[in-house]
Amino acid sequence: MIETRRDHRIAILSIDMPGRAVNVLTPELAKELGAAFDAAVADEGVDGIVVTSGKPSFVAGADLAQMAAFASSAIKPSAAMAMIALYGDLFRRIETCGKPVVAAAPGTALGGGLELMLACHHRIVADVPGARFGLPEVKLGLLPGAGGTQRLARLIGIAASLPWLTQGEEISAAAMLTAGIAHALVPADALLSAACAALREGRVDPVAAWDKRGFRLPGGDVYAPANAAVLAAANGNLHVATRGNYPAPLAILRCLYEGTSLPIDKALRLEQKYFVALVRGRVAQNMIRTLFFARQAADKLSRRPAVVSTSRVNRLGVLGAGLMGAGIAQVSALAGIDVVLVDQDQAIAERARDGIAKALEADSKKGRLSAAARDAALQRITTAVGSQAFAGCDLVIEAVLENLDVKRQVISAVEAHVGESTLIASNTSALPIDDMAGACARAENFIGLHFFSPVPRMALVEVIVGTATSAQTLARSLDYVRQIRKTPIVVNDGCGFYTTRCVDAYVREGIRLLADGVDPALIENAGIALGMPLGPLALGDEVGLDVVHHTSHFFRSREQGAWADDRHHHVNAVLNGLMAIGRRGRKTRMGFYAYPEGPSRHLDRDSISAHAMPSDVQPPLHDIRERLLYAQLIEAARCWVDGVIDDPAEADLGAILGWAFPSYLGGPLSAIDDIGLRDFIDRCDALTKKLGARFQAPGALREAAAGSFRFHGL
Repeated sequence: MIETRRDHRIAILSIDMPGRAVNVLTPELAKELGAAFDAAVADEGVDGIVVTSGKPSFVAGADLAQMAAFASSAIKPSAAMAMIALYGDLFRRIETCGKPVVAAAPGTALGGGLELMLACHHRIVADVPGARFGLPEVKLGLLPGAGGTQRLARLIGIAASLPWLTQGEEISAAAMLTAGIAHALVPADALLSAACAALREGRVDPVAAWDKRGFRLPGGDVYAPANAAVLAAANGNLHVATRGNYPAPLAILRCLYEGTSLPIDKALRLEQKYFVALVRGRVAQNMIRTLFFARQAADKLSRRPAVVSTSRVNRLGVLGAGLMGAGIAQVSALAGIDVVLVDQDQAIAERARDGIAKALEADSKKGRLSAAARDAALQRITTAVGSQAFAGCDLVIEAVLENLDVKRQVISAVEAHVGESTLIASNTSALPIDDMAGACARAENFIGLHFFSPVPRMALVEVIVGTATSAQTLARSLDYVRQIRKTPIVVNDGCGFYTTRCVDAYVREGIRLLADGVDPALIENAGIALGMPLGPLALGDEVGLDVVHHTSHFFRSREQGAWADDRHHHVNAVLNGLMAIGRRGRKTRMGFYAYPEGPSRHLDRDSISAHAMPSDVQPPLHDIRERLLYAQLIEAARCWVDGVIDDPAEADLGAILGWAFPSYLGGPLSAIDDIGLRDFIDRCDALTKKLGARFQAPGALREAAAGSFRFHGL
């Protein structure tokens, strides 16, 4: 893992983990690096040391597989402290070894990789496009535990450190130099020569600034007026942003406030203590399991049938040049695919292409996209009228009106103009795949690809497998999703599939609360306090009240049982009243909210109260929050019982990426595991008795609760 070579009196330690595309910190790597480093320090023929990588990147952080061990009940907190100290102590040995040490990064260094660089006395980075540097641990419910919070603050100051630490900000190689973290930015082929030159020329001080007598933090300590104001503002902002649900950002603030007032060694131990408290908590464990392991598995296409050879889409057809169709065309063209965008009117298709051009130009101006990539993507998109334009396409995706008869008609027309091996997919959000596949002569080639709006920004694609969908069609569809750099989850066919059912349950419970006399502001605040980015009424406006209304009637026609009757009771009356006066949500500038030209949106209480008057006595926020949460949990559980979802990890990932379910809970099935299935059933029973049959737990879930079942195992 560590290759040691000499350049005269300089030892070059190159990290190159076999069998991995990138280097990651593991206990084995730490021990081997420590042994190689100690040998170089003890060697009297070595005057300086370079730490670099044998891979295109430096070190991509810690191996998160070891994080589950930190939280094991079999491990005491003191043992967990020793586990993280393995890295912290190694980095401190590097920092205090007495010989100058240079970190030479050929590419990306994140998390523990950047912490290793910060422990070196001098840092040089290669000028490589796409290389990223940062401390993103907060995004997984953690903080940097190997010195990151303390060394970064001592290097660039408390205020400058905050975005890196509390937001997980990542920057480019050039920005590393500008930020004062890197000492030099050099061409990739000059990296090692520059590192060795810095050592030979005596430009590397072997003693860190914070180990020298009289050291003062750049920008002053925590009591400096500017820092005190910044920390106070950050404390208030983070409390608002996290709503008490995410402990990591506030723990980072405490690390900065307490640690920067201590000598470095005590500060490093303090940081480790906070790290252990976080990593052993449910929030971090949930986030790591879903946002790292589940997403990694989905991105690697773990559900792809292995017997099918990999494929690429060279020519894509998109039918429907509305918002969704244009978004699909845009991301596909950016992935190097030739796209034909078809609509019933050439002018509509051309306007959609013009809209794509404006979006690409905006990304180019913001530095997200090169001018060459912008121009190439736009040149790949052509427009046409009529299904005959799809000849020669490998895949055609329809994104027309959400109407079964319309979709069946256009799908049949598309199939008549494409080859026998062409796949046809529907971007439907709710209509059963089997109902549409009936219009196909080759139903085995038909599948659902449910994109989310706005397509360029939303990472998820819900891949819906119909009864007749072949393994080859699934495999080729997943290959396409990976080709356009989206994350897929695979679900089985059913009315509303998975994500739409759960989003509908959240919005519907918000409207039901309104019908029950709960103040609309209280409903929205409860949704935000739960951790949703929007309250249920605001989300209903974004989706469109006409869409919610249509979905309600569609679901009602397919659902059976007392829970279904209760699910729609009173809700449709509110929707009908708002629809009757033209209130369809944000798109009409009227819904539950008003959307004036100047001021920001606000709840339109007068219009709402005409259809749902608030009661004199209001329930506590906790009860409203619980209803909004359990509405989503019980719907996800029904999807599992119905066989729509059969992979708990993907179900949780789809919830977070698809409808922004609170990530601190790990996903709906993780949340049920944390509650405990038996306790969850008991609470559902209590809610059913109090509020109605929509909270009834399915019988199969009760049967599972009789044992020790957990969605994610023990």
